[in-house]
This record gives sequence, structure tokens and C-alpha cells, in this order.
Amino acid sequence: MPALATLNRFQAAGIHLAISVLVAAVVLAALLLVWYPQPYFRLAGGAGLMMILIGVDVVIGPLLTLVVFNPAKRSLRLDLAVIVALQVAALVYGITVIAQARPVFVVFAGERFTVVPANAIDPESLASAKPPFDTLPINGPRIVGARLPDDPAGRERAMLLAAAGIDLPMLPRYYVPFAEIVGQLKAKARPIEELERLNPQAPGTVAAAIARSGRTRESLAWVPVVGRLEIGSAIVDTARGEVVAVLPISPF
Repeated sequence: MPALATLNRFQAAGIHLAISVLVAAVVLAALLLVWYPQPYFRLAGGAGLMMILIGVDVVIGPLLTLVVFNPAKRSLRLDLAVIVALQVAALVYGITVIAQARPVFVVFAGERFTVVPANAIDPESLASAKPPFDTLPINGPRIVGARLPDDPAGRERAMLLAAAGIDLPMLPRYYVPFAEIVGQLKAKARPIEELERLNPQAPGTVAAAIARSGRTRESLAWVPVVGRLEIGSAIVDTARGEVVAVLPISPF
């Protein structure tokens, strides 16, 4: 092993670290762009999951190389192969966990939006949902509405599930196209000025979002967006029934 024989343990660990950082950067960029577009990265608690992935993939692998690397060892190639295999396995496991926690639906029900991760969706309800709500999106969360069924038996079932911790936004069986709950959205939306009063950081961020949207301030309102770890705000056009922007601004 002429190449390895010329390295000391610190050089080998440094090379391993550089490769690990490059791989982690590519993986994280892809995950952020596809599964956790802003602001859902913050609202869904993606930062903590990503830090675990970085810690396992970027830190542990090079540290193990630093510990075991010795050019004189006959088993060095095997040792490094085992480290790489463990690192790849940890990376795959981390990506799997992140995939299961990715936001798949942003559901308006009651008076707020709820960011629902894949692992919170009730499997039975997903299987019985109508298209396109019977599959989990893989290219970022989909904005939908949710409505309790009209029949008493269906309502009772939904209430029993809620008592068990499975709330309406977790039940794709009751999802409806967002356009169908626009009337409810209009009734619950609040003036933009209220959000700016509630959060001192809001005015600048809200003004920038309004400017990007090309809408007038008077045509817009806001409703809360509840994520796994944080609460944000959705800027909505109540006349058109559209979500203009989702901002990482807590109204509370």
C-alpha cells in the first residue's frame, strides 16, 4: 500500500474528514432542497436531525481513522474498509430517519396550519384516502385542507382517534383540496398588522414577503403554522385563497 504508507495518522484522518465533509454537504444540500425547503427546515425540527447526521458521518469516521491508522499494520486496509462500511451504514440510517421525519403535508384545519411529518401520518387513513392524498409527496410538503366527515359515525371515529393522539391533520382520509376550505381560511385569517404587533421581528420580514408576492398589504392576512418544534406564520391572500408565503415568525 504505497499511498497509505506515505501518510501519518493525522494526514489520513484529515483526508477522511475532507471526503466526509464533501459527501455530507452534497447530501444535506439535496435534503434541504427536496425534503426540507425553508422555512420547514426550522418548523419541522430539521436542524437537530441534520446535526445528528453530520455528527455521525463527519466526526466519528475521521476520528476512528485517527485512532486505528498505522501504516505498519497489515490489517490497515481491512480496518479502513470496516470504518467506511460503518460510516455508509450510519449515513443510510440517518437519511432514513430524516426521510421519515420530513414534512409531507401542511394542513389547514380549524384556525391554523399544521406541518405534518411522514411518520405522523396514520397508515390506515393514508391507505383509505382519495387520490392524490393517498401517497406521501417526496418533493416537499403539499398544502391541503382537512374537514371532519358529515356523518355521525365518521365524526365519532375522528374524535376517538384525536383522543388517542391522532389529530385531524394526521388523517389523509379527511383531506380535501385547499381550494375547498378557502371560506374557512377567510373567516379565521387575521390582519397583517396584528402579526407585526405580536412579533417585533415581523415587520421587516413581512414587508419583504409582501414585496416578493406583488400583492397589496390590504389583500393579505395571516394564520399560525404549527410545526414539530416551532410556530410560524402563513401569509395568505384571502381574496384568491392562496398561501403567499410561510415565514419562520412566531406570533406568540
